[in-house]
Amino acid sequence: MNLTAVLDHTALAALYRADPFFTGLHIEASRGTGRVLIPSLSVVAAERRGAGAGRHAASLRFAEGVPFSTGHAVDAMDWPGVDWPAAHAAAIAWQAVKAGEPLTVLSLEPELYAGTGITPLKPT
Repeated sequence: MNLTAVLDHTALAALYRADPFFTGLHIEASRGTGRVLIPSLSVVAAERRGAGAGRHAASLRFAEGVPFSTGHAVDAMDWPGVDWPAAHAAAIAWQAVKAGEPLTVLSLEPELYAGTGITPLKPT
């Protein structure tokens, strides 16, 4: 079974720093044994967190960028206290739940998702 993972801005910053877990996850995606989804708002937030992190994320060959859609915006409106990068990742997760497609949100700061109903996995 292939794992689908959503990397939020904290995970993208760690990947940029060559964190072994996130690097390994990207390698698995390159082999076709997993999928990596990258929310577009997380790319911007990763770049703001560390120069180069967002640009690196946007250039990943074996990751799928996920644009911020109207559907994501509608979901995110239910979480007024949640910052936009976490809201985008959470909305991707909710849409996957509605579609019956399992995925895992990965974050080094899972507390950012309080109130969304999403519990991200903190891998480190």
